[in-house]
Amino acid sequence: MHIQTDEEYPVNQECTERKSAEAGMSCNVANPKWIRKQSLPYFTIWIFYYAWVIVFATWWTASPLTENTFGAGLRSVMHAVNLLSSAAFILLLRKEWFVRAARIGAALIIAGMSVYLAVSDPRVQTVSVLVVSVSLGLVNISILMPFVFALNNTEKLYAVIGSNALIGFLLLFWEQGGKDFLSSRDVLLLSFGLIVLTLAATVFFREDCLRNDVPVKEYNRPRMHFGAYMMLILSCVFGVLGKGVGKGILNVAAVGSDFPLMTIYHIGSLLGCLVYVIIYAFAGKCIYLTWNLAFGLLATGLLLNGFVFQAPELAVVFAFLFGIGNTIGMANMYYLLGVIGKKYDSLRYVRLSILFIGICGGVSGVLLGSFITNVHNTAVSVTASVGAAVAALLFLTLSPLLASLHYGDEWAKDSEKMEIDNEKLILFRKYRMSSREIEVCKLLLQGYTMRQISGILSLAYPTVNTYCTSIYRKININSRTELLQVFRDYANK
Repeated sequence: MHIQTDEEYPVNQECTERKSAEAGMSCNVANPKWIRKQSLPYFTIWIFYYAWVIVFATWWTASPLTENTFGAGLRSVMHAVNLLSSAAFILLLRKEWFVRAARIGAALIIAGMSVYLAVSDPRVQTVSVLVVSVSLGLVNISILMPFVFALNNTEKLYAVIGSNALIGFLLLFWEQGGKDFLSSRDVLLLSFGLIVLTLAATVFFREDCLRNDVPVKEYNRPRMHFGAYMMLILSCVFGVLGKGVGKGILNVAAVGSDFPLMTIYHIGSLLGCLVYVIIYAFAGKCIYLTWNLAFGLLATGLLLNGFVFQAPELAVVFAFLFGIGNTIGMANMYYLLGVIGKKYDSLRYVRLSILFIGICGGVSGVLLGSFITNVHNTAVSVTASVGAAVAALLFLTLSPLLASLHYGDEWAKDSEKMEIDNEKLILFRKYRMSSREIEVCKLLLQGYTMRQISGILSLAYPTVNTYCTSIYRKININSRTELLQVFRDYANK
C-alpha cells in the first residue's frame, strides 16, 4: 500500500494554522451567540430554579433569607429531604420521562407552597413543606435531563454562571438593605412569586429536545477514561470543603467580625462568575486552570482566616477570596457534569455525579458545616480553617497529575468548544478507528503533514506513519486525496 509522503502532498502551514485558529475562536464555548431560541425554556429554568433553591430552600446560603421563608427548623428538614429525594429520583427516572416529571413536580411545589401560605397550623405547614421538599427533588432531576442531554456547551456554561450570578445579586440585595424593609411575610411572598414564574417554563418543555442528537451506537460511543471519574471526586471534595466546612466557618466569622463579611463574600461570588467566563473565553486548558483557582483561592482564604486572632482584618480577605473560589468551584461541578454526561450519552455518569455531589458531598458538607456553625466557637472555626486549607492544598498539589490523566481525553477538549464532537466522531468510529487514529486522521484532513503531526502529538515519525497505514487500510484507500473524498462531510460540518 502506498502512503503519500509529505513531499507528495505540500501544505501551506501558515494558512492551515490560521484557519484552525479562526475555527477555534468561532466555536469558542464562551461566545453567547451559540445560545439557541429552542433551548430557552431549559436554559432559563436552570438559572432561576437553581437560584431559588439555593437562596430560599437550602442550608448552603448561610443567609437569613431561608430562615425568614420557612424558619430554621423547617429549612434544615427541607434541605435534607431535598437531597435524599434527588438521590432517589435520579435512580428511578428515565430521560424520556423528564417533561411529565417536571410538570408533576412543579404542580406539587406550587400546591405545597400555597398551603403553607394559606394555613397557619404548624402540622399542616410541616406536611406541606415535606411535599415541597420531595417535589423539589423530582424537579431537580427533571431539569437536569435537558441541561445535560439537550443544551450545548455554551448554554450549559451560561446557565451555571447565570444561576450563580443571580444568587449573588439576590443575597447582596438582602445584605445591602433588603432585610431592613422586607418582613418575613414579604420574603415568603417573594419566594412564592419567583418559584411560580420559574416553574411556568415547564409548559414549554418538549420531549423531542432529547432526540435531536445523532444516535450513538455502541461502537461509536467514546470510551470513558479515568479522568471523567476523577471529576466526581474533585466535585465531592469541593462540596465538602466549600459548601460545607467553608460556609460554616464563614457563618462564625461573620457573626464575630466588625466587617460586613457576607457582603464582601457575595461581591467575591459575582467576581468569580466574571472570572469563570473570562477563562473560558481567552485561556487554554480551562479545566486545569479553574480547578487550580478554586482550590487555590479556597486554601489561601482559609489559611488567612486561621490568623484572625492576630489580625482581624484578614477575615475580609478570607471572605472575598472564598467568594471567588467557591463560585468557580460550583460552576465547574455542574458544567463538567453536563459536558461529560452528554459526551458519553451516559445517564449512569449523571447518576453517579448526583450521588457524589448530593449525598457524599452534600450531606457530609451539611453535617460538618452545621456542626461548626452550631458550636460557634472561634477556636474551633480557626482549627477547621487550617484543616480545610491543608486538604485544599493537597488537591492543589495533585492538580498537575490530575491534568495529565484527563486533559488528553476527548471530553476535556470538547469542554472548551460550543458543542460536543460526538456527531463528527461517528464519521470516524464507523471505520473502527482508535482514539489516536482519529486524532491523526483529523490532522491529516486539516492539511498537516506527517512530520507536523509527529510534532503536534509528540510521536515519532515512524509511529505516525504506522497510524496512517492503519487508517488507510481500515478505510480501504491508498492516498490522502481519497481520504479527503471519504471525509468530505467532516470538512462541511
